[in-house]
Amino acid sequence: MKNNVILVVDDELEIRALLSRFLARKGYEVFSAGTLSEGRRLVNERNPNLIFLDVNLPDGNGLKELKKWAQDFDSLNVIMMSAFDHLEAREEAIKSGALHFLSKPFNLARLEQVIQKDIFNN
Repeated sequence: MKNNVILVVDDELEIRALLSRFLARKGYEVFSAGTLSEGRRLVNERNPNLIFLDVNLPDGNGLKELKKWAQDFDSLNVIMMSAFDHLEAREEAIKSGALHFLSKPFNLARLEQVIQKDIFNN
């Protein structure tokens, strides 16, 4: 899956490891970050096709970062994630440009469908 680069930004090591292993086994090139500042650096360095972005991070709010990225980048595919499935956060994420909003824990089979169908059109 050439050029299918995915970035996972989540402060939970278990989530980063689970997603990274799962996606790497599917053939994607995966990078991960535990903070927004690390995520920003990797967005600029690696130019990912898809970003999994947690709402609550130790150094900021993923929804606010999504809005900033939407202004700074022409085309950025973002899937927001949160352990708290609040309707307001879900609606704000989609309104701000997220393709999907996943509640943790999430189903990996459904996750793969979303990636293949909506992101990489496989």
